[in-house]
Amino acid sequence: MKFISKLISNLITIVYGILCMPLLILMAIIFPIMAISDAFKIISSGYTVTGDYISLLIGMTAIMYFSLRFRALRRIYMIFPSLFETIKYLLIASIFIGIGTEILNWSYISLTTPRKIIGICSFVGFIVIWRIFVSLYYKKKPLSKVMMQKEEKIQNYNTEIV
Repeated sequence: MKFISKLISNLITIVYGILCMPLLILMAIIFPIMAISDAFKIISSGYTVTGDYISLLIGMTAIMYFSLRFRALRRIYMIFPSLFETIKYLLIASIFIGIGTEILNWSYISLTTPRKIIGICSFVGFIVIWRIFVSLYYKKKPLSKVMMQKEEKIQNYNTEIV
């Protein structure tokens, strides 16, 4: 019975690693580029664009959550040690840039100039806040120290804490 359970667990991990993780990596790389180019389109043309930033963010965080929630799926990060830090950085960037672009998109719905200025300032502010947040985070937890740790530091939700 344990053999069958382990076999099913390995099969789920392989399928998840082949289908969901490349999709997450692709979305995490393309999303900030897409959001920034849409922001420049909004500013230059003066019209809003149709971007599903919030739904993409929810999808990316859901895929990341499932890969961290289940122990069998967490093995992907043991096989590729730099994958977790890369996806974490790209997801944080996507959240800040996506929210900034969404506010910019909202500010260009009406034709009032002060609202457009507030939207541009908030977009630039979110990019600056993202850079400050990431700089402070990686100052406290440098990648050189995080990548050298061998043990698993992720909470195990499958067993009770004693």
